[in-house]
Amino acid sequence: MSLKPLRLLLVPLVFLALGLALAACGSEEEQPATPAPTQASTPAPTAAPTEAPTAAPTEAPTEAPTATAVPTEAATPEPTPDPTPAPRSLEGVRGIVDHTNTGWPREVEGLNGIVSIPAKPLRIITASVGHDEMTLAIVPNERLVAVGGATKNETYSNVAHLVQEKAEISRDPEVIIAQAPDVVVTSPFMQIEVVEALTRAGIPVIQTELEQGPEARINAILLMGYIYGEEERAWEFADEVQARYDAIVAVTSVKDPKPRVLALTQYSDTLWVAGGGSTEGSVITAAGGLNAAEEAGVSGNQTTSLEGVIAMAPDIIIIAQPVAFGAEEFRQSLLDHEALAELPAIKNGAVFVVESKHFTTLSYWNIRGAEDLAGMLWPDDFPNPPAESFSLAE
Repeated sequence: MSLKPLRLLLVPLVFLALGLALAACGSEEEQPATPAPTQASTPAPTAAPTEAPTAAPTEAPTEAPTATAVPTEAATPEPTPDPTPAPRSLEGVRGIVDHTNTGWPREVEGLNGIVSIPAKPLRIITASVGHDEMTLAIVPNERLVAVGGATKNETYSNVAHLVQEKAEISRDPEVIIAQAPDVVVTSPFMQIEVVEALTRAGIPVIQTELEQGPEARINAILLMGYIYGEEERAWEFADEVQARYDAIVAVTSVKDPKPRVLALTQYSDTLWVAGGGSTEGSVITAAGGLNAAEEAGVSGNQTTSLEGVIAMAPDIIIIAQPVAFGAEEFRQSLLDHEALAELPAIKNGAVFVVESKHFTTLSYWNIRGAEDLAGMLWPDDFPNPPAESFSLAE
C-alpha cells in the first residue's frame, strides 16, 4: 500500500479532532460567564433599593426631631431665677434690730425700747386708728382681732367699713389682755402705764413713730411688715404708696408760683392752724402749696387769733374739720367776717371744707388728701378724681 492514500486519510481525521477540541474549549469559557451576570445583577438591584430608601429617609427625620431638645435644654435654666427673686433688703429700716434675721424670734426697737417677738403674730391689736389703717393693708383682715371705737367711726377712720364686726377695745389693759393678742403695735400716745401692764402680761408691745414725711411713711409700712412677718406684702404696698405720692409731686414740685395755703379749724371758739411738721402741713407741701402757717413760723398744730390769720394772708383756706363738728358753719362765718374781707382767700371765695380723715390721719391715707388738694390747686393737671382707696392684704 502506498503512503499517499494514507496521508489523504489522515488529513480529515486531524481536522475532525481539531474541531472537537475547539468546541470543548469554547464551552468551558462560556460556563463561568453565565452565572456572573446572575450574581452581579440579582443581589445588587435587590439590596440597593431596599437599604437606600430605608436608611437615608427614615433615619434622617428620626434624628432631626431629636435635635430640638438642644434649644429646650439650653433655655430651661435661664427663666428659673425669675419666679423666685431674692428678697429685698430691709437694711436701713429704722426699728429693725437685725435686718438679716428673717426667722423667729426677731427683735425690733420701738420708742419703748427693744422688744422680742417670739413667733409670727396671728392675733394683732394696735389701739390706734393710723396703725389699724396700715395693718389692714399689710395683713389679712382676720388677723386684726379688735379695734378702738375711733377706728369704727367713719368720721375719723378710713377703714371703718372693714371693722364693724370686730371686738371693740379701750385703753384699759385688762380689756386688751382679754383679747389674747400675740402683739400690740401702737402709737406714741399710748400711756406708759398701759404699755407696762401689757408687757408684764407677756404681750410684746411696740410703740412706733408716726411721722408724716415721705420717707417716714414708707419706713412705718416696712417696719410693721417685719413685725407681722409680712415683708413681701409690705414691700409691695410700700411701692404702691410711693408710686401714688411720686405721681403727685412729679407735677406739683415744679409749680411756680405756689399758692399760700392755710389749714384752719375752729373748736370751742378757738382757732387752730397746722404749721410745719403737722400732718396737714405735709399734705399742703405734697400738693404744691406753701404752708402759710409754717411760713409764719408756726410748728405743729397751734392756736391762733383772727389777727394771726390776717397776718398769714393765705390765698386758700382749707378746713380739715369734720362736718359733724361745724365745718360748714365755720366756713360761712369766715366768708361773712368783715375783718377778713381783704384776705385773698376770702376775696376769691377760696375757702374749702375738705375730708378731714384724709388730712389728719397718721397713715398713708394722707396721700389721698394730697391728691384731693392737688386737684383743687391745679385742676388742669389733675382733671380726674383720684382712686377711692388703696389695696388691701389678702
